[in-house]
Formats: sequence, C-alpha cells, structure tokens
Amino acid sequence: MECSERDDRPHPPDGRVTRRGRGHRERYEWCVERPSIDYAALASDLPPAQLGRAILDALGDRYSGGHAACSLVEFAQSGATYLFDLASAVGGAQEDRTVAAWTVAPAVVGRRDVVYQRNFPLPPDPDGTPVDRGHLIPHLSGGEFGPNIFRQHRALNRGWSEQGKRFRALEREAAVPGTFYFGHLVYADDSAYPVMIETGLLRNGSLHVEIFRNRGH
Repeated sequence: MECSERDDRPHPPDGRVTRRGRGHRERYEWCVERPSIDYAALASDLPPAQLGRAILDALGDRYSGGHAACSLVEFAQSGATYLFDLASAVGGAQEDRTVAAWTVAPAVVGRRDVVYQRNFPLPPDPDGTPVDRGHLIPHLSGGEFGPNIFRQHRALNRGWSEQGKRFRALEREAAVPGTFYFGHLVYADDSAYPVMIETGLLRNGSLHVEIFRNRGH
C-alpha cells in the first residue's frame, strides 16, 4: 500500500499491538439510530479506567472482525487513551487511522496550538463539502493533535446543523472536570474519513451515547 500522501501525518508513539485483523473484509451500512456495539451491555458502574478498557476492547474486536489486515495499537496521549489502526505496518488496504479514544476531563487544559492545527494535513471531501479538523477528544476535555484529529463535517463540528447543536452540547458537558468521555470513529471505506461518530459520557452513573452522521448530510 502506498502511503506517501500520509507521510507528513503524525503516527502514534510506540504502543502495544493489541490485536490484528481477522476474517473477511466487510462493508457496512450505517444509520443514526443504530450504535455499532451494545453499549448498554457494558457495566457503567466500572471505574473509568476499566470502563474505558471495556469500550476499547469491544470496539477493537468489532473493527478487527471487519478488516482482514489491521494492526491495532493502544497508546496514551495527554491523559487520553487511543486505539489506532497502523494498517500500513501489515499491508492493510485502509489508511492508518484512529478508531476510538477515551479520557477523563482534566481540571486544567493547556492552550490550543493554533499554528499546528492550521497546518495539519486535511484532504477535502470528495464532493466538495467543507470539512474541519475535528477533535475526537474535545480540546476542553484535554484532547490534543496528531491521532486526535480527523476530518469532520463543518456543520457538525461548528454546531450549525441540528445534529451539530447536539454534538457541541455533548462536548460542553464533557468539559466538566472529572467527566468520563469517549469517541468512536466509524468508517465505511478504506479512507480515514469517518462516516459516523459515536460519542458518549457518564451522566448520573449511566453511559449516555449519541450517534452523529459525518458524511452524506
């Protein structure tokens, strides 16, 4: 697989390869009403680290089950834990891309590096739809750059659409220090441009999950 267009995109730091792809390549159709896994079956009363582990394990199993060749690496960055597919390491057809991440919002957040964000590589949407450099873990929840950045529909990221208003409201709620938050990028092809975004947080002891369409508005 040629990855020259990705050479200037930061790769995750050395981490632990947790699983490799298995089975045949699947294609999925997604709707905003159906989550990718049964989040309700996860025990919300687990400590944050165990809940985050359970979510990444379930999402990793789902992802590797749909890709014949993938190399899922887990690593920490600025308090968040990421699950990243370093597909180029095993000759996978898909681009290297982030699958999911979780964190607990810190009390203090560093200043946003505007210059880095502005210069981060961002391929346009094939149909010309404006896209932003979205944060899987919101900046106000401690999210930074590199694997935390993904192509996000501009109306969703900026709260211009009805879904965007919900998305931004959930991000604001996740910024409260001590809040458990996770994000999951759902892909329908081999690109690093997710078709859906699942985000969730612990609210009054229960795991609240919402699903947002990122392509095909």
